[in-house]
Amino acid sequence: MSTATATYADKSRRYTGGLRSFMNEWMILFLFAALFVLCAVFIDRFLELGNLMNIARQVSFLTIVALGQFFVILIAHMDLSIGSSIGLTSVLLAGLVAKSGLPVGLAILVVFAAAVLIGLINGALVVYGRVPAFIATLVMMNVLMGVAYIYSRGLPISGLPGWMNYLGMGYLFNVPVPVYLMVIVAALCYIFTTHTQLGRSFYAVGGNPDASRLSGINVKFIGMLAFVLCSLLATLGSIGLTARTMSGAASLGESMLFDVITVVVLGGTSLFGGKGNVIGVVIAALLTGVITNAMVLMGIDTYFQWIVKGAILITVVLIDVNSKKS
Repeated sequence: MSTATATYADKSRRYTGGLRSFMNEWMILFLFAALFVLCAVFIDRFLELGNLMNIARQVSFLTIVALGQFFVILIAHMDLSIGSSIGLTSVLLAGLVAKSGLPVGLAILVVFAAAVLIGLINGALVVYGRVPAFIATLVMMNVLMGVAYIYSRGLPISGLPGWMNYLGMGYLFNVPVPVYLMVIVAALCYIFTTHTQLGRSFYAVGGNPDASRLSGINVKFIGMLAFVLCSLLATLGSIGLTARTMSGAASLGESMLFDVITVVVLGGTSLFGGKGNVIGVVIAALLTGVITNAMVLMGIDTYFQWIVKGAILITVVLIDVNSKKS
């Protein structure tokens, strides 16, 4: 083989490898585009502005909570307590405002302080106690759920000021307010993970914690920070959902865990850590929103929607596992 032929073959292999890598990384974007076009063609009311805004609003708080879980999965762990955390912070916020008469701003600060405490306990159990994240957060899930139901006596807490509903249901320039919040949070997470040394450390720790430790990264601090960020963003979502329903409910986040994990994994974040990106999580949230909306418009039963979402999750997990093996 001549030198020119060998050089051409080498360039061709690099080009093919780069194209394959690009396709794998952004497969979620192609899936979203294809599904959007199919829905636009075959479902009559799909392209109506009100329907599109409804999809964006429905996925806004899901995306915010998923971005918190993204940090934990990025370091190869998982936080199963977010649903109960959402329920507890929801009834705590409503209780502080409606029962104790605290100003909303002060009540929100207290709720965020509680979120930091929850994240620190989860992180300490996993990082310092060496308890598997699955067990630690499963226990925390039950503890938080018990506290939430005891505090609220199992009943929704109403009596929030009317203006709070604007945070969950209001519009600004014909765009739902929660969408602005989602965009701001996603942009901050993107900048943090791509343009700061601390943010990039999450990838290093998730990819190889031993090598990260030897290179000077404080692996334990990153682990603690991941659980705190997850708890804080779950609480931010909880505040928005509480404002939307205008009441605090212990059961508010019970159904979110499955959707959140589906969105994070579908967005390309590896369950083995070290791989994933914020944009993928946002697109995956929009994709699941479009799927759910399309099934609702077609009159498909809710239980069948659960089956479809379960099939999607098991498919992407299988792809992730086989990708890791190869």
